[in-house]
Amino acid sequence: MAPLLSVLDLTPVSSGQQPGEALRHTLELAEATDRAGYERFWIAEHHNSGAFASAATEILIALAAARTRRIRVGSGGVMLPNHSPLKVAENFLSLEALFPGRIDLGLGRAPGTDGVTALALRRSREALAADDFPAQIALLRAFAGETPWPAGSVFSGVLAEPRGVKLPPLWILGSSLYGAQLAGELGVGYAFAYHFSQEDPAEAVQTYRRHFRPGPLAEPHAILGVNALAAPTAEEAHDLSLTAAALSLGILSGQRGLLRSPEDARAWLREMDTDPARLLKKARIGTPAQVWADLQALAEQTGAQELMVTTYTHDPLKREQSYRLLAGAAGLEEAGAGETAPAALKEAALK
Repeated sequence: MAPLLSVLDLTPVSSGQQPGEALRHTLELAEATDRAGYERFWIAEHHNSGAFASAATEILIALAAARTRRIRVGSGGVMLPNHSPLKVAENFLSLEALFPGRIDLGLGRAPGTDGVTALALRRSREALAADDFPAQIALLRAFAGETPWPAGSVFSGVLAEPRGVKLPPLWILGSSLYGAQLAGELGVGYAFAYHFSQEDPAEAVQTYRRHFRPGPLAEPHAILGVNALAAPTAEEAHDLSLTAAALSLGILSGQRGLLRSPEDARAWLREMDTDPARLLKKARIGTPAQVWADLQALAEQTGAQELMVTTYTHDPLKREQSYRLLAGAAGLEEAGAGETAPAALKEAALK
């Protein structure tokens, strides 16, 4: 069955571009992918990275939701240990009240940054060392009124505002089998970071399904994050992908920086004697038909019902073009003219 298609955006900042421009391009991409018929538009949380400007995730979600009509908008994800569960509950209850039925709350446990910046966010070494992700999720749900407080809890009289609003659907984000098991046990959706994880994606999805117990969701729903780039020709797609290869090399080598143009990326990769194909071995790159065929095969191999695509190009218009071309190959364009994605496609993905 054909998988649903969604978008993960990190607000990448290209050389020659101001971070404020990158923020505006994220909002423009949300509008474009809404029109194209994508299922979700999730925004990541990163801090002190230089290359990514998606630090104030909830602000971007609100602005993206206000500028779109039908696409679900959410966090991919909020790194819960960086925040107070009460404040996260308040932020997302407010978003749900403003945009009912269109908000997702994706939660992760990684810091989304380096150790020193994580310390600045969490404000104590004890909080930095804490390994209490499930407990923090339980607090968030209780503050939101989704679950009752245990007897004798010091927080039993505290409820997040606005009251009377249902917490948006929870998703656990993960790159390990731990997140898969936790999502299953909680009965919520699971999004696996295939694009950078070292784990077998099929095993991650199977682990999630094996541990799934009905909760907020009656049935399991697995999303797979994947790097992909489509262009009118395979040659152009591979040329544009040099930007992503250089970004990956920068992360691996500790030489982080802004997204390089294909020309600058090619020169640097040669200087570093690095084969871009090795860095992009998990990415799906080519013509729209090729990329869509590869994505369908990946979904079938892993059992994921939905693929969440992230795309890096130096030129933001080429990034938007890639999503538009992929939507056309997947038959989503017509859906963008209505209020929801095709019912048949949704039903197929949920089977």
